[in-house]
Amino acid sequence: MTEKDIKKLNAKSKRYSVNCGESLYLRVSPTGFKSWVLRYYQAGKVRDITLGRWPDLTLLQAKQQAHLKREELKIKPSKGLTFADGYKLWQRKKKGHIVSYHDECQRIERHLLPYLKKLQLEDVTAPVVLNVLLKIEDKLPTLKRCLMRVNEILELCVCAGLLNANPCRKLSRIFASHQVINRPFIPANELYKLFTELKKEPQWFHCYVLFAVYSMLRPIECSCIQWSWIQSDTLVLPAEIMKKRRIHRVPLCPEIIMLLQHVKTLRAGRLNKYVWAFGRNRQAINKQHITKWLSTTSLKGKLCHHGLRATARTWMRDNNVIYEVAEDALAHLTGTATERAYLRGDYLEQRREIMHTWWNYIYSQYCAVCASLSFLEPVESNS
Repeated sequence: MTEKDIKKLNAKSKRYSVNCGESLYLRVSPTGFKSWVLRYYQAGKVRDITLGRWPDLTLLQAKQQAHLKREELKIKPSKGLTFADGYKLWQRKKKGHIVSYHDECQRIERHLLPYLKKLQLEDVTAPVVLNVLLKIEDKLPTLKRCLMRVNEILELCVCAGLLNANPCRKLSRIFASHQVINRPFIPANELYKLFTELKKEPQWFHCYVLFAVYSMLRPIECSCIQWSWIQSDTLVLPAEIMKKRRIHRVPLCPEIIMLLQHVKTLRAGRLNKYVWAFGRNRQAINKQHITKWLSTTSLKGKLCHHGLRATARTWMRDNNVIYEVAEDALAHLTGTATERAYLRGDYLEQRREIMHTWWNYIYSQYCAVCASLSFLEPVESNS
């Protein structure tokens, strides 16, 4: 029985009931009203308890109400909703609405579900969750995110009428506050240290690193770029992959366009929709590829892919780039919600000159330690 099946049930000349399992029935009256009934046996007699009307009480809510009522009456308990059911509800609500959805699902399934998934919702108490979280207390950032997701799941269950209250609402007070540590970065005048490490790497990786430094994109945005997103001299990233869920445009200077065209020649017939797809599975390169590579170099702990955004932002500040323009280059939101409602541009034209200047700067740093890229150099005439 599903909500769609219930909607299709029509009234008849006489009242009738439909068994929904676990002693829960849906009673359909001749007038078309549909109500939920818990049927149980007591002292040899069949007794019915009305739980509420449909659709005010959904099928999911009715099942949970029937379970709680049987617990209250101390009769043979029926199967109620578990934490795993609450997690499925959270998945339906969050999918497509948070950028880190897949990472959050993996975190929940690794650290929470093995211990909580079979528990009835009313049995997921603060002491139970606390004992689970103490298993990862040495990973405070992970612990905090797990606790946040537990609270989200339980709050959704409260809003859906599956629980009366969230018992873990104040559990965060037990743990120390997480101290935010900024990502490691190097100033722009030390970019030569990054390029020095590239000397033994293949040319496609040189191009990828140069593009990552130039574009100022987040790792996940940089790695999954598709050829169809390049429109003339502008890269247009769709809102669904952006952290702030809005379209972001990156001006492409002539040299970067030439670099991307050269990347096509390096693919040797293996061209697909992704720009940076040099693995065997023809999928986009891993978002942490640069960070993992840096961990094998002398820059381990001193720089990561995300830190390159800080390098670019610091360079723009030192070169007196207007604050709003610099923040837009990094796809950051500025101003109040009211101001953003009226200022809807993205300073694209102002950023073109800045981005070209930025390219000239990083390429000069690159050439200082690596040979110039031949496809970017003008061809000399024989005459």
